[in-house]
Amino acid sequence: MSKKREVVPGTAYHLISRFVAREWFVRSDVEREGYLQLLGRALAASDWRCFGYAVMSNHVHLALQAGEDSLASWLPLAHVSFARWINERRERIGAVFVRGPKLVAARPGGAARLIAYIHNNPVRAGVAAAVGDSSWTSHRAYAGALRFVPAWLDIGLGVEICGLETASQLSAWVETSAVGRAELALALETPRPRGRSLSCCASSLAA
Repeated sequence: MSKKREVVPGTAYHLISRFVAREWFVRSDVEREGYLQLLGRALAASDWRCFGYAVMSNHVHLALQAGEDSLASWLPLAHVSFARWINERRERIGAVFVRGPKLVAARPGGAARLIAYIHNNPVRAGVAAAVGDSSWTSHRAYAGALRFVPAWLDIGLGVEICGLETASQLSAWVETSAVGRAELALALETPRPRGRSLSCCASSLAA
């Protein structure tokens, strides 16, 4: 009997990558934009699609649709490069990400709650009064408040996977939906144990 695939192409996933010791490696929009640019380059080399993000001070949330490529085939391109860049900026040596990102599949119909949870991260953290007040997430792209939306951020996919017709519908729903951990748990499958196959992107850094 063949081994069951851990990641199913076409399925929506919630990915969380945390920084070591809860360190605040993202302290400014410069560092946030740096991470997103590296993420975009890595995604361009894969068939995975990103439809939401929140780049917090000590961790990152991504909403992704899996492709045929393995996660480990593209995510290290972003995370190793980011680790090298941050270490140069901070004049430090050591790991930047904890080993192994957490990857959890969304249940059918759970994508809208996943996006709402991700976009409301700054509100729950107390750094924004409302979801539209923060530049830390992809919410402004859905709300039409950005002049330039990066090509790798697939808003159309996010709208489609949530069963809606427009990005403004989704952003309006997110702004009135305080989705917390309990609500998110209903939208996701049971988390799988962290594997060692992704440790290259979680704990690696370039000297």
